[in-house]
Amino acid sequence: MGKNKSRKNKNSSKQKRNFRFVAFVGVIASVLAVVYVTTKPPANITPVAPATGALIENRPVLSPALFIGEAAEAYRIAAEIPKVIDSQFCYCHCKKNHNHKTLLTCFTNKHGAKCGICIGEVLYAYELYKQGKTLDEIVIAVDKKFYRPYKPLRT
Repeated sequence: MGKNKSRKNKNSSKQKRNFRFVAFVGVIASVLAVVYVTTKPPANITPVAPATGALIENRPVLSPALFIGEAAEAYRIAAEIPKVIDSQFCYCHCKKNHNHKTLLTCFTNKHGAKCGICIGEVLYAYELYKQGKTLDEIVIAVDKKFYRPYKPLRT
């Protein structure tokens, strides 16, 4: 009779160890699953350019409701991604002609609505932004597409 008790105790002890081991592995697997799910980028969201930091132009963008068509879209985009637009050189050369700071300045007044170059730059930059390009890649691509030498205004 003593041998049966001893066997039962050994089996019971062995089952407890097995249960603890399985429970431990289950907890570790659960933790790893949670970490994986929470750190994995969502598949349905397009990555965006890391465009944060202080702006050079700090005046607000005019409301897109004041404009129609592509101009309204450009003002909406400028308000949505100001750092990207603020990082662009404006190839209508308004910096020299109108003392603008950056492309974003064009959208703090009505200049952007009247200028096809400004609108084109913003729309192109936004297209690249939605593709997940970095801020540097966007600046380089916009410069490459819109570069034109400066020609002073005739008076």
